[in-house]
Amino acid sequence: MNDKKTWSVEQAKHHYRVDDWGLQHFSINAQGNVVAKITDTELDLYELSEHLGEKGVSLPVLVRFPQILQQSLSNLYSAFQQAIKSNHYSGEYIAAYPIKVNQQATVIQHFNDQQQWPIAFEVGSKAELIACLGINNKQQTIICNGYKDEAYIRLALMGCLLGHEIVIIIESLTEFEHVLKQSSDLDVPPKLGMRVRLTSIAKGNWQNSGGEHSKFGLTSNEILALVKQLQENDALYWMQMLHFHMGSQISCLQDIQHGMQEGMHYFAELAKQGVKFKLLNIGGGLAVDYEGSKSNAYFSMDYSLNEYAEIVIKTVKSSCVKHSLVLPTIFSENGRAMSAYHAVLLTNVIDTERLHSEPVDDQEELANSAVSNSSLNLLKKYIKKIQTTSLNEKDSLKITESYKELRKIIQAIEREFSQADLSLLEKAETEKLASIAYREILKVKHVLLDEDRLRLEDKFVAKYFCNFSLFQSTPDIWGLKQIFPIMPLHRLTEYPAVKARIYDLTCDSDGRIDKYVEAGSIQPYLSLHECSEQQVYVLGLFLVGAYQEILGDMHNLFGDTNAVNIVVNADNSYQICDEEPGDTIAEILSYLHIDAGRIRQVWLERLSRNNVSGQDKELVMAELEASLYTNSYLA
Repeated sequence: MNDKKTWSVEQAKHHYRVDDWGLQHFSINAQGNVVAKITDTELDLYELSEHLGEKGVSLPVLVRFPQILQQSLSNLYSAFQQAIKSNHYSGEYIAAYPIKVNQQATVIQHFNDQQQWPIAFEVGSKAELIACLGINNKQQTIICNGYKDEAYIRLALMGCLLGHEIVIIIESLTEFEHVLKQSSDLDVPPKLGMRVRLTSIAKGNWQNSGGEHSKFGLTSNEILALVKQLQENDALYWMQMLHFHMGSQISCLQDIQHGMQEGMHYFAELAKQGVKFKLLNIGGGLAVDYEGSKSNAYFSMDYSLNEYAEIVIKTVKSSCVKHSLVLPTIFSENGRAMSAYHAVLLTNVIDTERLHSEPVDDQEELANSAVSNSSLNLLKKYIKKIQTTSLNEKDSLKITESYKELRKIIQAIEREFSQADLSLLEKAETEKLASIAYREILKVKHVLLDEDRLRLEDKFVAKYFCNFSLFQSTPDIWGLKQIFPIMPLHRLTEYPAVKARIYDLTCDSDGRIDKYVEAGSIQPYLSLHECSEQQVYVLGLFLVGAYQEILGDMHNLFGDTNAVNIVVNADNSYQICDEEPGDTIAEILSYLHIDAGRIRQVWLERLSRNNVSGQDKELVMAELEASLYTNSYLA
């Protein structure tokens, strides 16, 4: 933690690593507020939260920046263009957006409507295919992955009749049989790809999406059997794309290099079998540096975008030149990198709690301790002993033994209370005295064992309850222990003196965040400011644009938050576009087939049965009606 006397905006940038994980998209301005950097302008996110509140868009709110979507796409293309130029690669590169990453219409529509770069889409189900065919009003390449029945393949072939370039990726031999039948029935020649199963495994939370145990992909024997069936049906020319997937959020560049080398070996070997691929789909894997540590940690990356593109282009060209093969058009499915940065969840702190609060004066607190029994007297004696021990005597061994002694005393007192041998008043006094004792030990925490030090520090971590559902807005924190950068949106000229842990609104002990991005390492707490009744304290959860919206669930019936798209103009003004109100309670209940009309009827019947007066009945029913049509978050 930086020193309070030297704290500044620059210290805040370093402490929260905002310039590392934020890339060129987020920073802190001179006023100490977080800004989104868009088209050479800076949009103050704290002021935006206030403006949204004035317009009736209450927190929590998901803020999307379509211009950051576009910038992420441009960054990807710039990296590949540079690699293509430096390696004299004569083929093309096309980014394919896997819509499973974020199927919101506003995201897909933006990628479809932008004119700056060519874009393809990847789908994995009939529903995604229909959505993609319906939102695209121009010729587009659509890559069809996932398990496919006859209906899926028939829809894909009908997409060809709509004028799109549809590539059906064969994942099993059964799918090829479906293709033969449906293409014959519709008289539409298909364009096919095959997904091969790599043995290379990239380390990380998603390592099972690659390697021999991956869910998808053909084995070597299945590949040869498919080639034989293509030959027997004079359909070898249908097979135009080789597809493989190295994994997701690959943090180590060496893993990407190994995967590319194995994939290109398949490319060359299949050419020997007569399969001349024109298209190469290298799947996903490009990471997002959520930690900002530029390392091979699971939620970071030890390479740049340019280095990623260089490895891809260089490996493909080297293999093709070696085997005298035509350079293919390369597709990549980097959905996480394309969409993670564009969305930020803004939320407010609604309450705080500290188990061991800081008294004005420990000595005064100890002197004023009036409650007395043998156990409490033992604890007081311990505190006086540790306070009178000179600092140079507090060596590692003595302080460790002293801490063990303290824990035994407190555990004994807790047992007394659980066995009804201690009053509530005495229990409360124990907590006060324990806080004093813990603080005395923490004065020399540097000599404690790491495990003991962390356990002690954790006792002083404050709870900050925030107005959101972790399960709805950031489900990967719960499901994958993912790390997202989180920080205050304002007051960053002030030293953040409170070590805090964030809790959501749900009645679930898993509804808390245990890992935070701070300078130097990942910490079990986040440095925040003391909350004030005079000002709403607003936090931002960043880089939530990939997977979180679509994976979120309604635990405790907290639905979608309010959401807005923000477009920044050249004159530094901005527009609030595509405002999407959060789910109302009535809408949430309807998802569960609970009818609001039935609820009204039951309430009316109960009010009548309990002889509630007409005026009170109107008051109760008005409250119900108002509640049904508000969202489930706190006002």
